[in-house]
Amino acid sequence: MSNVIVSFRAYLDCHLMVTNPLDYVEPLGKAGASGFTFHVEVSRDNWGELVQRIKSKGMRPGVSLKPGTPIEEVYPLVEGENPVEMVLVMTVEPGFGGQKFMPETMDKVRALRKKYPSLDIEVDGGLGPSTIDMAASAGANCIVAGSSVFGAPDSAQVISLLRKSVEEVQKNN
Repeated sequence: MSNVIVSFRAYLDCHLMVTNPLDYVEPLGKAGASGFTFHVEVSRDNWGELVQRIKSKGMRPGVSLKPGTPIEEVYPLVEGENPVEMVLVMTVEPGFGGQKFMPETMDKVRALRKKYPSLDIEVDGGLGPSTIDMAASAGANCIVAGSSVFGAPDSAQVISLLRKSVEEVQKNN
């Protein structure tokens, strides 16, 4: 009898809505996080240091913004000397799952895609079979889905549908 060891590398995307994200860079880096996304609303005083520390721990920096935050607030982080590599547009108010998707947030996704054609743009909140096409068509290429996947009778089917929608839009653009 032989032992077979199977290994794989999953991308662990950590999105933190905390008042001092600098406190979490070291522990998440040690834990093996792949990406570290912080909120633009709480990090204005130390963006540069935060992005540098995230990168120094081998993680990919991202910045998130809530539905009411103007999109222009993330531009300095995307265009800076040491830029973030992803912008996460919250499509619900952060804090709890199961909220309804806010279609008006797609204007932010469209503005980001137009201004930064190669930027990774992630959307989070209310994403599922009925909203994925809207998000993908607006320019989102990274999707966070919670309730629509974990509450589905067939999670794999929902994941496949979400992935297919994003891939179709990317293929046609």
